[in-house]
This record gives sequence, C-alpha cells and structure tokens, in this order.
Amino acid sequence: HIAHDVSVMYLGRIVEAGTASQIFTAPSHPYTQALISAIPLPDPHKERARRRIILQGDVPSPANPPSGCRFRTRCPKFANELSDAERQRCIEEIPRLIDREGDGHRTACHYAEAVQLLDIPA
Repeated sequence: HIAHDVSVMYLGRIVEAGTASQIFTAPSHPYTQALISAIPLPDPHKERARRRIILQGDVPSPANPPSGCRFRTRCPKFANELSDAERQRCIEEIPRLIDREGDGHRTACHYAEAVQLLDIPA
C-alpha cells in the first residue's frame, strides 16, 4: 500500500500536510522543500542542474524548542528573504497549520510559498 496523504513533521509538529501529489509537486513549507530537494533524480543532467536546499545549523533540542516557529533557526527564508518585521513574527508567533488555497494542502508557515522542485506528473 502507498499513502495517499502525507504529513511532514519538524520537532514533533506537523509543518505541512496534504495529498502525496500536493506535497511532492508543490511543497510550500521551507522544511518540506529542503527534504524534497534532497531526493536524488535518476537523470544525471537534471540532477546536476537542479536547485538543492542545504539547511544550516543543528536541529534544536525538542525538549527546549525555539519560540515561535520551531524551524526558524534553520530556515533559509528566515535567514535570507524576510524583513526584520517578518522575522519578528516568526520569533514570536507559532504558525498554525492552515489551508491557504482551499484544496486541503495545509502548511504551518507564516510565509509559505509553493515551489516546484521535482518534475513529477500529477
């Protein structure tokens, strides 16, 4: 049996959930995007040309997780793309798992953005 629905967890919390197709074709949480980018591609030309997301730092202790978004200490979006005000929101506010598009694909990130990383037919 193969799962039809997938949930991705980070430090004991679900950060993204949806159908397998939604998660693999358009991951929207930065952690899921990093995981998907690590899947090897069988075509060597595509493998060399692809964008790989390398997470920096160590995984925080689950016994003492960071405030706000638990992933922010390793999040490339937090480190490189967000304004100071946006970063402050990540520090202070725990993101809720919400369905942004109304299609059942839920993400716990204040600044979630779907990105296509793999060429998988839907």
